[in-house]
Amino acid sequence: MLLLGLGVASNNIFYLRAMKSIAVLAAMQRELESVLELFSSVNPKKIEIHGMPIYVFMYKETELILALSGVGRANTAMNAALIAREFKPSEMINVGTAGGMQHNQKILDIVIPREVVALDVDLTALGCEYGQILGDPRSYFTDIKMQEKLITAAKGLTTVHTGLVGSSETFVCRQELVLEIHRRFYGKVSCVEMEAFSIGVVCSRFEIPFAVIRSLSDVPAKGEGNENDFNAFMGTASKNAAQLLYKYILE
Repeated sequence: MLLLGLGVASNNIFYLRAMKSIAVLAAMQRELESVLELFSSVNPKKIEIHGMPIYVFMYKETELILALSGVGRANTAMNAALIAREFKPSEMINVGTAGGMQHNQKILDIVIPREVVALDVDLTALGCEYGQILGDPRSYFTDIKMQEKLITAAKGLTTVHTGLVGSSETFVCRQELVLEIHRRFYGKVSCVEMEAFSIGVVCSRFEIPFAVIRSLSDVPAKGEGNENDFNAFMGTASKNAAQLLYKYILE
């Protein structure tokens, strides 16, 4: 049975919405397009809030809110907060590509993390841990039930890694940076990207369960030159992550 509630848009127009809603944020246009392509049978309503394109539609008795968050932590924090405030989703999922940080990984592997950190934050001189801002936790944890459901949905698709995802404002492609990240976080970082930490901060403040899906477009842990792999495999990796999201929604 489809349960409906009363929602309100930013223009104060009330509308009926599903009681369950999932917000999906992708940083890059290609990542978002890969998700939209899987829902080509529906006709999503496109709206825009402060320059952020958002697609809203019903699928399998769930309201889906697909948004282009923009690249980097600042863009993502602002837009994730807008989505949280305007739509009050039941769940939020960050979907996209990343660079692998472990030698046993390969391109197109999937990372479904339990924890997200900010790799380039260093207030250790003030008594904080690496990744920790004054007054805030060092890391944020994804929802365990969402993570387990994603891991189940990923069976048969590709190799899955869990662990820790690190966000940085740097594209990691130099070995000295790979080594420094592993030193700071005890070798536990499974992949690097630029947005998941902001999702964690926003969802913590708004008390929204969240999860992260990352498909590896490159593996900087295996040596320099991964920027070439990123350009070559970003499209395929985006489709890979989108396919897992689709299976998650269907189950």
